[in-house]
Order: sequence, then C-alpha cells, then structure tokens
Amino acid sequence: MNKDIIKKLVPIHKYELTKFLCTAALTFLISYIHSILHISKDVLVISQLGTESISAIKMWAVLPTSLIFMFLYIKLADKLTRAQLFYTANWFFIAYFVLFALVLYPYREALTININSDVLTQLPALKYLFKIISNWHYSLFYAFSEGWVVIMLSISFWQTANHITSIEESKRFYPLFGTAANVGKMMASILLANCVTRSANWQPTLNTITSSIVLAGIGITVCLFTLEKIIGEDAFNLKKGYFKSKNKISFKESLKYITSSKVILLITSILLCYNISLNLVEGVWKKSYEVFFVSNANQIQAFISKLEFSISIASIIGTLVGVYVLQSFKWRIGALITPIIMLLTGGAFFLLIFFGDVTSMLTLQTSAMLVAVILGAIYNMLSRALKHSVFDPNKEMVYIPLDDDLKTKGKAAAEVIGMRFGKGSGAVIQQGLFALFPTLTLLDLSPIIFIIFLGISLWWFYSIFSLSHITTKLK
Repeated sequence: MNKDIIKKLVPIHKYELTKFLCTAALTFLISYIHSILHISKDVLVISQLGTESISAIKMWAVLPTSLIFMFLYIKLADKLTRAQLFYTANWFFIAYFVLFALVLYPYREALTININSDVLTQLPALKYLFKIISNWHYSLFYAFSEGWVVIMLSISFWQTANHITSIEESKRFYPLFGTAANVGKMMASILLANCVTRSANWQPTLNTITSSIVLAGIGITVCLFTLEKIIGEDAFNLKKGYFKSKNKISFKESLKYITSSKVILLITSILLCYNISLNLVEGVWKKSYEVFFVSNANQIQAFISKLEFSISIASIIGTLVGVYVLQSFKWRIGALITPIIMLLTGGAFFLLIFFGDVTSMLTLQTSAMLVAVILGAIYNMLSRALKHSVFDPNKEMVYIPLDDDLKTKGKAAAEVIGMRFGKGSGAVIQQGLFALFPTLTLLDLSPIIFIIFLGISLWWFYSIFSLSHITTKLK
C-alpha cells in the first residue's frame, strides 16, 4: 500500500531516475537564483524609490531589455547548440550580478544622475521616469532580475525539458519539476531571512547572496553538462545552424511567422492575462506593505522572505494536487484553476481596500492596512504557487506536439512577450493612471485598477476555452 502511494505521488520509473534528477536539479538551481533576485529587487526599489517606481521600471527598463534579450537569444539560437546557448545565457546574467555587487551598488551615490528640480516641477506626470533614470543602477538590476526568469527558466530550461521529455513523461515529470523549483525557493528565502540585520548597510547581504548566486551558477553548468552526457550530445543538442534554411527569415519576419500560429497567440494571451492580473494586484498590495513597514528595507526583506517560504510550502502541496489534476482531468480543467482562484482572492483583496474602515471595526481595531497586507499575501501565495504546480505544467504540455520552430522560436516569443509584455502592460496601465492623476497613489487608484482586473480575467477565460478546442485536435 505504501509503495502504491509513493508511486502515485512520485511516478518515476527506475530507468528514468537519472535523467529526472538531473533535470530537476537544474530547475532547483535556476529557481533558487530567481527567488533571490525576486526578493532583492523588490527590497531595493520599494525601500529606495517607492512602490510607484516599479511600474515605471517595468515600462521603461524591463520592456526594452526584454526585447533585446529575445533578439539576442533568437540570433544566438541560429549559431549555438542548445547546451552552448544555455551556458552563455547562464554566465551572461551571473556576470552582471557580480558587477552590480562589486561596482554598481558600492558606488551607487557617485553613479546617481542628478536631475534639475525645476524639470521635475514642470513635468510632474514624468516624475517616476526621472526617478528611475536618476537611479539607473537600481533600474538595471531590476531589469536583469526579470530577464533571468524569462531567459533561464521560461525559455532555456523549459525548451530543454520539452526537447528531452515525451508527452507521457511530462504528465509525471513536470509537476515534480515544480516541487524542485519550490524547494529552491525555500532555500533562497531561508538564506535571505538569515541575512537580515539591524544595520542600514545592505552591502554585506548583497555580498552573501551574490556569492550564493555564483555557486548556483556553477551547479547549473555541472548539471547541464551531466545531462548532456546522459542524453547523448547528438540527441540533446540541435546542430549549429539548425534554424537556418535557404529562405532564412529576418527577426521581424520571424515574429510575423510566430503570430500566424493561433496556438502561440493563445498561449501568449494566457501568459499576458496571468501576468497583467498578477501585476495589477501586486502593485496595490506592495504599496500597502510599503506603507505598513514605513519603507524599512530590513523589515520588508524579512516579510518577503517569510512569504516566499510560505509560497514554496504551498506550491509543494499544490504540486501533489497538480500531479492528480494532470493525470485525472482534461487540459481545460487544469488550465481554469489558476484564473478562478486569482479572481476570487484578488477580488476579496480589492474589496478589503475599498472597505478598510469597516474591516477595522469587524476585526476589533486591528489595523486595516495589516489585514490588507495579509490578504494580499494570500493572493500572492496562491497565484504564484498555482503557477508552478498547475499553470506552468498545463502551458508546457501545449508545446510538446508542436513543430520544432514553434517549440523554439515560437516559445521564445510567447514567453518573452507574454511574461514581459504582461508585466509591462500592467506597468503601462499604472503609468497611464499616474500621468492622468499625478498626485494619487496606487491605493487611491485601486477602484479603477479593480475594474481593469475584472476585464483581464474574462479575457483569460475566453483564451483558455479557445485553446482547449485546438489542443484537443492536436492530440
């Protein structure tokens, strides 16, 4: 009986074990670095520049760098093997984070660009743009941190996993890859929670986490090298020039080719909906805990680290549910779980923001802002836990029966546009509202943001039902 339960929860055959463990180790290490960067970038920007600056960074820094990263990735994909491309992306990002720790952060005051106060007075609608330009080193760190998860996790890792995993294996492997990712995030949150000090100097913390990132980067290299040997270099790698043909298409033409695929368009649409929804609610929520913690970097880091740990635990539990959902229900059922949960919890959070005074009375004088921070944390925990345990595995299964061009170039465009433009679109919405109402904060703008959130949720449901019809035919 016990063996049957273990086989149900961890459905891996002995002959698959080596490949599975090596691939799981990759997602563990990549997710470990991602979690460190995710926490660190928010701590830096919220404590130094304010929550409203995040949307400006996503709009003016993350979007352009995402396009550059995607352009470079597609160009290099024509010249490098799969493993070479993976190695290059890994050390490109890690080299920047080392540069930030050794040069950009220690000399941040000297590197800050001073902008004339008269300009800020004359153009109040652009005050957040000027702020992120002035503090360009923080903005660039945020952009590279966002780039890591797209290029390394969403594209490089999942392209590799999709290439070496069959459809049958994916139903058993992919939810467990989510578990490995969440264990990595747990380790990162424990590290950052232990790095919190009473000192205002964040440099010692930065030195510790950067050293950890470098070690994890070495681990990624070792895992990838080992996996390449296990699978076989010929089977693992695409040959150099694989994407080339007699009628080689340009970057612009490749985007047109990708958008001509309805499957890729719908996957992109679902990614956009997830990220815009998450971005809109997170913006208001982050403002609530900035106000509650009075912009204290150490308190914010401690809070986010504990939240990340909770998210990891919830995700591991969710993974067990994910295994059951993938093996027991149709694709559409699994795909609908995430938007339904996000709509319910996000809606409850906004209602709390709207009726905060009533909540204070009902909770016997408990701070309404504290309750909002907690409920927002629950929304964040569930939405991100579902992403790794249910949302990502369901999304990745759609790529498997597609042709090689759509699995590589199509996936690259869908992931970068869906994720970065999703967050970027949420940022554009917020920046547009700030331009119209420059004196208001995110909390003041929450009623308008809530209406937009509802509209995005409805489009998400439509995209899932449309994609469900296509995936049924593909199978």
